[in-house]
Amino acid sequence: MNFEEINLKELDFNPFKKVDDWALLTAGTRDEFNMMTVTGVMCGKFFLKPMIQVYAHPDRYTYEFLKDSDYFTVSFFDIPHHPALQVCGKVHGNECDKVAESGLHPIPFENTVIFEEAKMIFVCKKVYHTDVEKENFDSQELFKEYYKDMSTFHTIFLGQIEKALVRNDN
Repeated sequence: MNFEEINLKELDFNPFKKVDDWALLTAGTRDEFNMMTVTGVMCGKFFLKPMIQVYAHPDRYTYEFLKDSDYFTVSFFDIPHHPALQVCGKVHGNECDKVAESGLHPIPFENTVIFEEAKMIFVCKKVYHTDVEKENFDSQELFKEYYKDMSTFHTIFLGQIEKALVRNDN
């Protein structure tokens, strides 16, 4: 495996720039998992712990894996892998073999799955989740802009970052 663990304090990571490179959210076990492209993440500290926040819609197949798993990963890729991430964002894992369709290579890692092609990976222990609710939006304008006529909304998952892995191509 060509990854090394790095101390978060030594990590040069700008979430605004990285999310433009797209990310892959993965949950499940080595035997059964699913992944989906995400275009939004939040990073920081909560209760003095390093955390990452991701969002999944109940319509996504990955959602059930997130609900049922204790761990998830958020992986970042270089631009040449965008076609694979487009597949992961458009097709549902219960409708096709998303791994085969994307061409990505999963690697079992501790309590979850990572991908050989990833440039950087956060391994996270799920610590909290809550549903987005219309009445909690202080900006109804933003709510209407994004959700329009949708009747179901995302769930926010908060994970404590236990490991940061970076690709070591040496």
